[in-house]
Amino acid sequence: MRSVTLRPRNDGADKPSATIASVISACERLLNKGESFTTLSIEQLAKEAGIARATFYLHFRNKGEIVRHLMAQVGREVRHAAKAKLANLDQFGRAEFLSFMEDAVDIQYRHRAAMRATVELSAYDPGVAEIYRSFVDEVVHDFRRIIVKLEAAGGAHPDVRPEVADILSWATERSCAQMLRDEDTPERRQQLAELLTHVVWSAIARPAWEPGGKAVIRS
Repeated sequence: MRSVTLRPRNDGADKPSATIASVISACERLLNKGESFTTLSIEQLAKEAGIARATFYLHFRNKGEIVRHLMAQVGREVRHAAKAKLANLDQFGRAEFLSFMEDAVDIQYRHRAAMRATVELSAYDPGVAEIYRSFVDEVVHDFRRIIVKLEAAGGAHPDVRPEVADILSWATERSCAQMLRDEDTPERRQQLAELLTHVVWSAIARPAWEPGGKAVIRS
């Protein structure tokens, strides 16, 4: 099994100011109402956020910068969930990973309109494409950290390779983007989390019982 090496990471932007947070929330509300990001005007955003148009430009150079803050917010929430659910190696197993995946699916569901807008814009805006790629790279980093923890505990799949984290990250993000719908129920989101856990955990973790009958990690 090839060892997984972690690269240094940038945890992204600091927590946004109250005004930036207000604009981000306003943008998501408008997107959730069915507005298209490409046709949203600065006037609409400022009005929804309860600020003056001039105030908007004190915090954003252009509308595209909102996307960077939106994706940074999603990234912070995912990293917080990973830290909360997967930090304790002594209690780290499939059940804890499922709990993390439930949170990750719920986060993507809450921000589904913003995620869709980002994917749409990334097709023709190189700057947004880089933001989107950076977001997925952070997910890759989180999956690699999980693999490293499993390796340290002797619980990593014997055939796991570093590139597995890349494939699983894109598969998870694309599955959420394609399978989450506005009308989804908590039960359906739970089902998606369970399916993703099955796919990811089967790829990165050693089976609960190896030949010889010794359990190497709780599942």
